[in-house]
Amino acid sequence: MSLIRENIITRYPSLATNPIFQPTEGASDLRMMGELASHSVDLFETGDIHGVRLAFDLAEQLLTSPLPAGRDAATLGFLETVQNVASHRKCGMAAFEEFLGAKSRVVWAELMEVWRGKESLAQVVAAETGATLRPPWWQFWKSRKRRSPKDLLKDVENPELRRIIEQITRE
Repeated sequence: MSLIRENIITRYPSLATNPIFQPTEGASDLRMMGELASHSVDLFETGDIHGVRLAFDLAEQLLTSPLPAGRDAATLGFLETVQNVASHRKCGMAAFEEFLGAKSRVVWAELMEVWRGKESLAQVVAAETGATLRPPWWQFWKSRKRRSPKDLLKDVENPELRRIIEQITRE
């Protein structure tokens, strides 16, 4: 059993029923921290500041881990997902800066820089790899209307799909 999973389930017993946290699912630590990030934004909206603090404390602890997987789970799984999800919510991502520790404050700023001018994870990856997001040259005649994350979310009724879109896009 993953130590990250154990830490999350101990702090948030209600997440134990989430399929991502079931041992049979084989979810990665990064994915579990992403779910914790979404949960933390939900907790913030309900006023559970203590619950939010516990999650950020776990992320700070993982950022000091000697294992790259732990640092990645805290950075990409938790902090980046908090920024993305909160960007779609009324509270906004700046509301979470008060919970940042010394290491997470540095990582938070680095993530903000990586996402500057981008709306989707695909754009971030393309910028990092040098890939392009243009359609193939033979589709030049097709008009392409790119929908913003806000427009996409307006039409989504399924809560799980909404959660996924919030996690990989930014307002």
